[in-house]
Amino acid sequence: MKRLTILALALWAAQAGAQGMSRGEYVARAGDCMACHTAADGAPLAGGLKFATPLGDIYSTNITPDKTHGIGGYSYDEFARAMREGVAKDGHHLYPAMPYPSYAKMSDDDLRALYDYLINEVTPQASANRESDIPWPLSMRWPLGLWNSLFVEDKPFTPRADKSAAWNRGAYLVQGPGHCGACHTPRAWACRRKPSTRATSSSLRAKPLTAGTRRRCAG
Repeated sequence: MKRLTILALALWAAQAGAQGMSRGEYVARAGDCMACHTAADGAPLAGGLKFATPLGDIYSTNITPDKTHGIGGYSYDEFARAMREGVAKDGHHLYPAMPYPSYAKMSDDDLRALYDYLINEVTPQASANRESDIPWPLSMRWPLGLWNSLFVEDKPFTPRADKSAAWNRGAYLVQGPGHCGACHTPRAWACRRKPSTRATSSSLRAKPLTAGTRRRCAG
């Protein structure tokens, strides 16, 4: 009985917390924006977290509404382009450590809610973005446009008519904002995700994670 009481209180607290947050904050939590965009000793969502890659270290960016270093100067359309196509406001390609191939599956309503939350509810932080440590010429970003054209499917999530609403909601969260496949799907050549087939069922069946797996090849 005691365990049931504790469980009931926990569920009640979780429901109350969810009801107290905006839809945009819910989407941000589902996407775990804080995990990658907050350094160990940094301000929330101000960037600076290091990602080790075979080419050199890169650092997450400031996504607070600061107009100089963050996304405060982004229009919604510019934000949506970055989220779905991996292209920043000034036109440069983002490294696919930012999982825009997954975010491309997000709905317009969720992207709009996320944008409104980041712009209107998050505290601006005047933290400058750090340049990557990738040496030239490997630091050139134009090849990322080719990578996108070859490997990124920018179609939104499509519900399956043969599945329940709960199944489709879960699939949307896993494939879209949750970007589970970015970490839990094996990689083929050029760091693309291995396609899932009925024979291999490779999706979400990555080999055991090491300390650097997430940061070497996330996209």
